[in-house]
Amino acid sequence: MVRWIQGVCMVVLVLFSAASYADVTEIEATVDKNPVIANESFVLTVTFNDDVGNSAFQPQQLLSDFMVGRTSVSRQTSIMNGELNKLTRFTTVLIAEQPGTYTIPAIMMDGAKSKPITVEVLAAGSDTSARSDKIAFIESTVDSDSVFLQQPLTYIVRLYLAADLNKGNLVPPQMENADIRQIGSDEESSEMINGRRYKIYQRTFQITPNKSGTFKIKGARFDGEVYAEGQRSIFSSFSNTQPVSTLGETIELTVKPIPANWQGAWLPSELVTLSQTLSPETDTIEVGEPLTIRYQLTAVGVKPEQLPEISPAFPDSVRVYPDNDETDQYVRNGVTIAQKTVSFAVVPNQPGSLQLPSVSVPWFNTKRDQADVARTDPVTLTVEGVANQLAQQPKAEPQAPPKPEPEASPQSTEQPQAQPDVSALADQRLVTVLALLLFLSLLGNLAFFWRRRKQRPLKVQAKANTEQPLTSSQQWRNFQKACADNHARKADEFLRKWAQQRFDKRLVALGDLARWLAHGNQVDQELQQQLNDLQQSLFSASKPKWTGGKALYQSLRKALDNQPKPKQRNDLPELY
Repeated sequence: MVRWIQGVCMVVLVLFSAASYADVTEIEATVDKNPVIANESFVLTVTFNDDVGNSAFQPQQLLSDFMVGRTSVSRQTSIMNGELNKLTRFTTVLIAEQPGTYTIPAIMMDGAKSKPITVEVLAAGSDTSARSDKIAFIESTVDSDSVFLQQPLTYIVRLYLAADLNKGNLVPPQMENADIRQIGSDEESSEMINGRRYKIYQRTFQITPNKSGTFKIKGARFDGEVYAEGQRSIFSSFSNTQPVSTLGETIELTVKPIPANWQGAWLPSELVTLSQTLSPETDTIEVGEPLTIRYQLTAVGVKPEQLPEISPAFPDSVRVYPDNDETDQYVRNGVTIAQKTVSFAVVPNQPGSLQLPSVSVPWFNTKRDQADVARTDPVTLTVEGVANQLAQQPKAEPQAPPKPEPEASPQSTEQPQAQPDVSALADQRLVTVLALLLFLSLLGNLAFFWRRRKQRPLKVQAKANTEQPLTSSQQWRNFQKACADNHARKADEFLRKWAQQRFDKRLVALGDLARWLAHGNQVDQELQQQLNDLQQSLFSASKPKWTGGKALYQSLRKALDNQPKPKQRNDLPELY
């Protein structure tokens, strides 16, 4: 029995060893459809009647007239009537970009070769291209085929699939001397075309040309696999799939240069706006009191890095402290919008009328093909108080000696004999002024030493006062009452005072509070929105009525509850 089993095994080994040295005697090449449509994929299948390596068929070198897509390899082994049969099958996706007649040459190996295949490629607009057996195709559109330099255009890709998608990749369009980026998220829908239902995948790109001239936008390309109809299995690894590729049409684009007479930063856009807000919003301000002015530049259809700098020409009577610039970009209805916000802290030095200058930003209106300007209105404020009193006092002192002449004139009419003593009177006035200055200097020194002696206890007392929970609780109760009354101005005031006492730093923008209370790196979006609504009701041009007091208080209360509880403070110093 054992010898019989050994004999059978020897026969099987002989058969397998004999088959391993078998040569390729037959090669078959077929296409899944003919004729085909330009920019539409078709499948070339090459079958060898033996087990060959993956490098036996290299379509990139043989098929230079086509765009070669994904190539997959499968192998099959069977024994029939004691004969071992092996097959190696190569499946390649091809795309013809231009209509015409093309030839797939014969594939040769070990003296065997396939028959050449003549492929007829029809134009995309022919009647045959409207047939309903297309599994996949792409439609590409642009919002304009003629733009100015650095003027972004919107490129929309719509991929139509008539079968369920297994996997795939959508390659973005290509263009020389241009920046290409995806904007927004993908959209999905379905549509019935020629009696066949297609699932549509839409993706939007923004193309910004960096050089003028005439260019071609090479269409987006899709490579993937779909499930064959009627062959889908509940086991994904055994599903019968077929490769598919498709290419969008090539679009010609004209990029116009910057006008010769243009001066300044180049900003092509459909719409540009520039707004300004003051905080606090007032017409009167004290000397030395800071005022925040914020400029917001918004442009449609541009990238944030294209927005120019905003540099107002403030007068010499103010001190200016610039804040950090903030840039943002978002998509609305498929259109990109870039925004830049610049803030300045302005501190007036002298009383009187203060005029904050108008700011203008030149831009090119692509809708009307002409230059335009976005500007703000100048702001006039009244500054009250006294400017630099200590600096003005020395200027009045040298004028003291000449002033006795008009005061002595009445005495000269009554006592003419006092005229010769004018010089003596002036010397006496000078001595009086010097004595007065010496007295004031002595008082100043005494005040300095007194303040220096009291400075340390005062600081300790001030620190003790800030640590008392009563002040913070009072501000919180005031803020709670303002929210209950929907009083935006008081809610903003008490919220800022409470935040400054709690976090020991000034709250410049209300939106910063959401970041201060963030749990880790996750900002509470609900609290951020409520703070933005309060700030908008105070500083926006429309000034909407604020009704979100209760929602703001609840959001802030929720954010505080999520904060880690601080350790209880002790009056005793820390032990080491």
